[in-house]
Amino acid sequence: MSDWLDLTTPISDGMAYWPDNAPVHIKKTLSIQRGDAANVTEMSLSVHTATHVDAALHFLDDGADVASLDLNTLMGPAHVVAIQDPHFITRAELEGLLLQPGERLLFKTRNSDREWAQEPFNPDFVRVRADAAEWLREQEVVCVGVDYLSVGPADTHNILLKAGISIIEGLALQHVEPGLYDLICLPLKINGADGAPARVIARPRTVLP
Repeated sequence: MSDWLDLTTPISDGMAYWPDNAPVHIKKTLSIQRGDAANVTEMSLSVHTATHVDAALHFLDDGADVASLDLNTLMGPAHVVAIQDPHFITRAELEGLLLQPGERLLFKTRNSDREWAQEPFNPDFVRVRADAAEWLREQEVVCVGVDYLSVGPADTHNILLKAGISIIEGLALQHVEPGLYDLICLPLKINGADGAPARVIARPRTVLP
């Protein structure tokens, strides 16, 4: 198992969160050191915290919840793609990729130049522009992952989610090289929720000649 890489941003008390979402609070409600029989931890957070998956319900009022996600879109071969544009993931930069229907793409941007989760929220993050989202839809991509708390504005979300494209946000790609990987992303199964925190792992994929 040593070749598996953990692409999950740890959830920690006081970490970065989307401004109009609930902040992250983690505390022990029972403690062995205080004389309790066990240690028990309580969490209060938005489902869109750290590494998480968006369900269609997040932006589509009649969309499916996170418990209904097709896990096949979140597991399988995936490309980690280095993005050079310092502001946006654009159609122009993506058009050089040679894709087949059913691809999974994880975008590594300048967001990954720092440990962003332990810093204050930064509104100047690299995001997927609508023209790139439209291109991803045209290519029949099934999963898109990004290295900050959001894939982009409402129009980007709507384009991707209406096309049935799964969205992984908040990936920890700081120490991951571009290339082809085997991906496993398992969001928590929360009935009625518009998203869920997820554990995401990947390992370099050997391509046979």
